[in-house]
Amino acid sequence: MQVSAPLRRIAPVLALLAASACGEGGSGRLEGSVTELLDLRYQRTEAALAEGTLAVSFVNAQGSGQDVVLKVSARVADMLPDDEYAGSLDIDLAEALDDGSQRGSVDRSVLDEPVRPFPLLQRGNLFVKSLPKNSGDRVSGEFSVTFTNGTDVYSGRTLFSRFEATAP
Repeated sequence: MQVSAPLRRIAPVLALLAASACGEGGSGRLEGSVTELLDLRYQRTEAALAEGTLAVSFVNAQGSGQDVVLKVSARVADMLPDDEYAGSLDIDLAEALDDGSQRGSVDRSVLDEPVRPFPLLQRGNLFVKSLPKNSGDRVSGEFSVTFTNGTDVYSGRTLFSRFEATAP
């Protein structure tokens, strides 16, 4: 296939934008209608599995600490066949659990910003190709959520992203 000269000139720019959107190269930005209300740019992505909860955090350095721009969490203990399982998981974040809570949640913790909980999830999915077991493990995947309708500022809004995360 022959590629035109103008397309050859913009192809590297398009590739750079695509990599940036996915969080490669040290920075990225989450997507969805919540981005109209919040700055959702981040520097790195971390994934951790602890006490039966898988969490993917989109993080910025903040002095000697960090801002968690967004954290997508899911209770997955009942989904793991054994303690050694490190394979993929496809998680319905909006699933109602036996105790009445949802399997997944979305949180944010940013310095000098009031804590405002996100609404419950109308729909949500978190997919990871592997689970983080050791520090430095790489985890790739994607998530998407739609918040329930209501009176909250985030009601009915969406968030989504693909990611490459590292276990801290």
